[in-house]
Amino acid sequence: MSTPRPPADSTRAREHLANERTLLAWVRTAIALMGLGFVVARFGLFLREISATAGIAAGPESAYSAPIGILLVASGIVAMVISTVRFFQARRQIERGAFVPEAYPEIVVVVVTLVAGGALVAYLAASAR
Repeated sequence: MSTPRPPADSTRAREHLANERTLLAWVRTAIALMGLGFVVARFGLFLREISATAGIAAGPESAYSAPIGILLVASGIVAMVISTVRFFQARRQIERGAFVPEAYPEIVVVVVTLVAGGALVAYLAASAR
C-alpha cells in the first residue's frame, strides 16, 4: 500500500473550493433551522396574545411551541458546530491527500431535524382540534 500523496495544485484548489461551498451550504441550512425555530417559538406567544385579545383561554398546545422552537434553534447550532468541525477535518485531509468521507455528522443533524419535524407535526395536529 502506497502512502497518499498530495493532489496536484489545480485539483487541490477545486477540492478546497468545494469544501468551502459545502460549509456555506451547511451555514445556510443552520440559519434556516434557527430562523424556523424562532418563528415557531414566537408562534405560541402570538396564539396566547390573540386568545387574550379575544377573551378566550389559550389552548394547552400553545405551550409546546417554545420547546419545539428551541429544539429547532439548537439543531441549527449543532449543524453549525458539526459543519465547522467537518470543514477543518476535510481541509486537513485534502492537504494530506487522504480524504476519508464520513456520514456521522450529517446523520446527527438529520436525526435532530427529524425529531423537531415530528414534534412540529404533533403540535400542528394538536392545535388543529
